[in-house]
Amino acid sequence: MEEGTKKDEMGQKFIYSDTGVKVFVDFKDNLMVDPTDPIITGQARTRRYNRGMVKGLSCLGSENSKDAMTWNVFKTLEKTPPEKWFSEIFPQIILDKDEQFIDPTPRFWDKYFPPLLRPLPDGEMHPDLTIETSNKLIFIETTYKTDISKNTKHDPNRDQIIRNIDVGTWAAKKWAKEFYFVLVTLKTNTYSIEKLNHYKSNPSNIIQEIGSYRRDIKDYVAVCENIHVIFWDQLLTSLQNIQSANKTELNFTNLIDYLKDKIV
Repeated sequence: MEEGTKKDEMGQKFIYSDTGVKVFVDFKDNLMVDPTDPIITGQARTRRYNRGMVKGLSCLGSENSKDAMTWNVFKTLEKTPPEKWFSEIFPQIILDKDEQFIDPTPRFWDKYFPPLLRPLPDGEMHPDLTIETSNKLIFIETTYKTDISKNTKHDPNRDQIIRNIDVGTWAAKKWAKEFYFVLVTLKTNTYSIEKLNHYKSNPSNIIQEIGSYRRDIKDYVAVCENIHVIFWDQLLTSLQNIQSANKTELNFTNLIDYLKDKIV
């Protein structure tokens, strides 16, 4: 084996980063579902380490990869009809009585563009997960061991949450849909939680950031009401509830064990 490479009890090769984080040599060893899917292999190629002992390896191989965690959880859920899990996982988002999913497949890292009238440059955005119903557009951003980004590539004053809100409400308006933003995070990520509550608690805080060019938004209170945070341990509890209520229909045992290992 190469210098620094070790093997775990399953024979999977890994290297410890300079900060002591375990990184699998083959990122697919960090995935529990559909490891050869073109979407996840494309994501693996896009994000690689550029320094240290793990230089050249995919960031998806890290035991702290939030992209791997997002894929493992929601790609597993994708294989079950949404009516079996959606309302339990996202209780804050109430589906209309006759509302049907146009496409029940969660879309990972889809491409979206900023509002046309934004005065400062901004590149394309890729929410971790998008779920679309007949009248709702839901952006889901996840974090694990780190907080949300405090700035973007083009704007040091534009944090990741307001960027999701700005881009998401713009996309939803074009398609005549109601926009929701959900942050899935750990309770220890206090900056992320405080920043989300900053926007959710007062419409003027959103207006201050995007109001100068978003004249199309007529009801900022409604925008605030559709901003939510879900903690990973809450999601774990929801899965356990689903499993308990559907003992003969669903089997989320492996996913539940995976999340327990990650957050308990």
